[in-house]
Amino acid sequence: MGRLLKILLITVFAIILLLAIAIFVITQVIDPNEFKPEIEKQAREQANLTLDIQGDLAWQFWPSLGVSIGRTEARIADEDDLFAALNDASLSVAVLPLFYGQVEMDGISISGVEVNLVDSPEGANWEQIGPQTEAETAAEESPAEDDTSSGSMDIPLTIPSVAVTDGKVRYRNTADGTDIVVEHFNLNAQDVNLDAPFPLQMSLRYQDQSDMRVDLNLDTVLAADIDNSHFVLNPMKLDANIAGATTMPVEVHLEQNLDVNLNEDTLSIKDLLLTAAGTQTRGNVDVKALTGDLQLSGKLTTEPFDANKALEAIGEAPIETSDDKALSKVALDATLGGEPGSIMVSPLQITLDDSTLSGSAGLASLESGKIVFDLILDKIALDGYMPPASNTEEPVTAAAGGGKTGGTNSLSEEELIPVDTLRPLLLDGKLAIGQLSYDGINASDMKFAVTAKNGVLKLTQATGSTLGGNFSANATLDASGSTPKLSASNTIRTVQIQPIAQMALEDDLAKGIFSMSGNYSASGNSEKALMNSAKGNIDLNLTDATVRGLNLYHTLVGGVNDMLGQFQGLATALIPGQESGKLPSALSEDTKILDLASKARLDKNVAYLDSLNATLSKGEISGNGWMNILNQDFDLKIGMQSPELGKSKYLEGTTWPLRCEGNLAGSPAKWCGPDKDGFKDIGKQVAAKATQDKLKEKLGIEGEGDTAEEVIKDAAQKKAREEVNKQLQDGLKKLFK
Repeated sequence: MGRLLKILLITVFAIILLLAIAIFVITQVIDPNEFKPEIEKQAREQANLTLDIQGDLAWQFWPSLGVSIGRTEARIADEDDLFAALNDASLSVAVLPLFYGQVEMDGISISGVEVNLVDSPEGANWEQIGPQTEAETAAEESPAEDDTSSGSMDIPLTIPSVAVTDGKVRYRNTADGTDIVVEHFNLNAQDVNLDAPFPLQMSLRYQDQSDMRVDLNLDTVLAADIDNSHFVLNPMKLDANIAGATTMPVEVHLEQNLDVNLNEDTLSIKDLLLTAAGTQTRGNVDVKALTGDLQLSGKLTTEPFDANKALEAIGEAPIETSDDKALSKVALDATLGGEPGSIMVSPLQITLDDSTLSGSAGLASLESGKIVFDLILDKIALDGYMPPASNTEEPVTAAAGGGKTGGTNSLSEEELIPVDTLRPLLLDGKLAIGQLSYDGINASDMKFAVTAKNGVLKLTQATGSTLGGNFSANATLDASGSTPKLSASNTIRTVQIQPIAQMALEDDLAKGIFSMSGNYSASGNSEKALMNSAKGNIDLNLTDATVRGLNLYHTLVGGVNDMLGQFQGLATALIPGQESGKLPSALSEDTKILDLASKARLDKNVAYLDSLNATLSKGEISGNGWMNILNQDFDLKIGMQSPELGKSKYLEGTTWPLRCEGNLAGSPAKWCGPDKDGFKDIGKQVAAKATQDKLKEKLGIEGEGDTAEEVIKDAAQKKAREEVNKQLQDGLKKLFK
């Protein structure tokens, strides 16, 4: 028995010795560089690659058995451009376990890998890799079928170390200019075993043609079930430095447990934590049908953050607001869901300081890209989000080139409407606002609805209540053709005009109840083109109103008094009881309007007032004119009748011509004045009538409505014509001194 055991041990030792000698002979006697020509030949025949092994092939015997290769370059067929290369690579197995019939990998190392991928209209360069004839393809496929039928030896395999260092991959698309480089690629894995999770670290730098740069570091534990295409990264930590998208690089940190099952076409993200620029988002997300009709479920929550601090973190200028506390509390709470092939968030809640936006939003169809939303904003005070007031007040001046056509030089001719973006837009959205305040104006129960399809964007609803009344509007932007077209209509019912006038003119100019309706149209794709083509019609009404700083009756009285001053002694005759020769001025500096109705039309940059009719507390007015809506120049011709002057039989029914012109930025007290020529003509007519009546009274002639010639004819019957003419001329001379 002892002899048998001794023989057995000697035999085993001999086998081990022979194996060691064989390994030594292989590694030390056989030169692997002798196989270079064959390797290069097989690469050309089987892969259509021209292989250039510049470095030496080398054996390693102890303590590991392995082979290494130096600088090697590969080119597709006979092309000069480099397709792939590596500086060196090595693979080794532990020697001692081989003596016991075990295969234990000692390590895999690859350094300086470089790959150049080029895509062009003629095809991609990597598509040329592989056998180039049908016979070669068939020969390649045949052994593969034999392998699957014969089975393979199942060798337990653990690789203590896999290292890839300083790798680089470049992708270029000659058609669209894409140029992406992934460099400084490093991968390090320990105790790699496909039957158990193993630690993995990876780092790389991404750059593209838009100067976007991402430095990425990954640290995870990977469990890979290759047979079932199931991969789990748990835990997974990812740190990235993103530069080029913002002024300053952004540090991003991501933690999650990632589960990807390609066979089941699913992805699951658990315990997500994403931090970037002072923001923090947590949640869980499940994805079904990764390669089909994508379906999401889960929840994401972004904790409250200060928007301006987030902007500061990425190097962007803060948003200046009149309220320094505005934008200090922004938060998100989103529940993911929706039908297959969509990405919907419902419910969605966005917090903005004291305001809350809630509802649903998302992509109703990933295939069509249709955007839908149905949101409710509970309340918002816009004043706090407006830019702070300037410390220096700039004087208000009329635009250059004043008058009816002034102001067009300030209009831009640059493209205004992004037609290329609007044409493919598919949209269906609704927004309701409970309460909104801005510059002293409060609005409530506001509802808006918008749609977009085939390049036509429609505001189908815009309604709300404000200033004691309500408003409604709709509009259409047709960008489907070569020239965008705009059309709109609006209605405002019984709102208080005082806050509107104060906001628009920065002056408490008017108060009253205001109503209007209008429709408008324009075409073009710049400020100048739209304004020059703008047309519209407007009906406007104003009741129980007061225009401050402008008293039309005072203007009328001033004009009448000036006229009376030209006709000495006529005031008493024209206006009984006015021995002073002047009418008393109005005490009020305002004009009280009981009711006003007007019709206007918009043509290019000018609003033409075709008709104006109003009943004032002291008279009635009518008129027409125009206003340049760009520089706010205006010119109105007004006819005014006053019951205060109608007590005189000579002035009863007289329409007095007034002229209001200037700029809305000017003083209302200087806007209006009498039309001097018109007043003078009226004065002459009235004076002639009064003179005729005095002459008739003196001559004892009765009857009304006689002309001067008729008076003279009647007087000739009593007195000589010469005497009458002399008296008449003397009387008129006194009046017109």
